[in-house]
Amino acid sequence: MKMIIQLTTVLLATLMLTGCPVMDRDLDKRYAPPDISIITLTGDDVCMAVPYPSDYQLRMISINPRGTDPKTWWYKAEPDLKLTINQGQICIPPSFYTFEPHQQYVIRTVMWSDKKYQQTQYGGRAVIAAFEIEDGHAWRVILEEREQ
Repeated sequence: MKMIIQLTTVLLATLMLTGCPVMDRDLDKRYAPPDISIITLTGDDVCMAVPYPSDYQLRMISINPRGTDPKTWWYKAEPDLKLTINQGQICIPPSFYTFEPHQQYVIRTVMWSDKKYQQTQYGGRAVIAAFEIEDGHAWRVILEEREQ
């Protein structure tokens, strides 16, 4: 009996240390870390680049002054969301959100791809950018680890 308990303990410990073998076949299907993007100004619009846009559709956007409490974050989701990905960019007009100069912002987006979902069962993707508007330009700000 003692030997069975020891063998069971060794097997369980081995599985815990090496990971579940069932998960290996789904490694490519899990959520990828968020893409870090850049912001540019196009006229009065603040535009965020979306790398490899494919057939992704914007599902949620959160725009927040840097350092604000997550409980107070401003966000819009479907069906209130009126933004689209066009030519690899999401452009935010002043009528959607007004950015103050000399203030750092973090934009977080969640996107969905039906094509990716059919291939992997995981169609979601996140893109994040941090920036500051100053002198008519959008300057990149390095994201802190907790912001990613």
